[in-house]
Amino acid sequence: MPTLEIEARGCRACSLCVDLCPTKVFDLEQSTQVAQANRSADCIGCCSCEYICPSRCLCVMDTTRQLPFYHLDHTSDLVSKFLQRQPAQSLITAQDVEWALEDVRTRLRALGDSVTETMGRGIKVVGRTAGTLAAAHLPDLYEETALQTVLEQLQDRFRGSFPFQFEVEADGSVRFAFSNCAIRSIVDAGETALGADALCVLFHEYWAGLIGEFCKRKFIVQADHSDNPCSFSIRANGSPSDR
Repeated sequence: MPTLEIEARGCRACSLCVDLCPTKVFDLEQSTQVAQANRSADCIGCCSCEYICPSRCLCVMDTTRQLPFYHLDHTSDLVSKFLQRQPAQSLITAQDVEWALEDVRTRLRALGDSVTETMGRGIKVVGRTAGTLAAAHLPDLYEETALQTVLEQLQDRFRGSFPFQFEVEADGSVRFAFSNCAIRSIVDAGETALGADALCVLFHEYWAGLIGEFCKRKFIVQADHSDNPCSFSIRANGSPSDR
């Protein structure tokens, strides 16, 4: 049976777990303003509460987590062969792609503005959490935890959208240089400098969260745009078992 752990000091009384839980496990105690799992026996282990918690202070234990293997390319190819239908991507035209890109640019600009307005300094936590959650959608990378191997696999996976080079320093930190960052064209059209823009901050923290999840490490972003506005570093913080 799933068990729930809540770190009271991290709870910010946002009540998101209370609102989202499909089986109504949680209550927000008015006296302490801390979420309480008063009906933990009703937990079905969907982990929705853990994913939505902005403070990452809620953890679902003793449950089997299913990785989305349908995201793997060879799995998609097998399904296409079985159904005898072509993937939808083969029906997309160049004009469709351009329209989609323009829509994404507009939404990302609005996202950066809204996150900055509502979260303030918490914007870094949002980016890192996004990277941590995104790792679940790359199940093929979970087979390795070695930093060099993870970086090489990510380099191959993102070669079509965010091509990058990396260098692992002697102290375990990693320096990235993106040659064709898709976010750059969006930021260039705005008023904030590359690297300091909210979208850049979210992007950097996203990578720290993504790589940290695979390597079972915590990484801290160290932005340095002196020679390349699309470069930054992440530094390991703690031992491999620290989470």
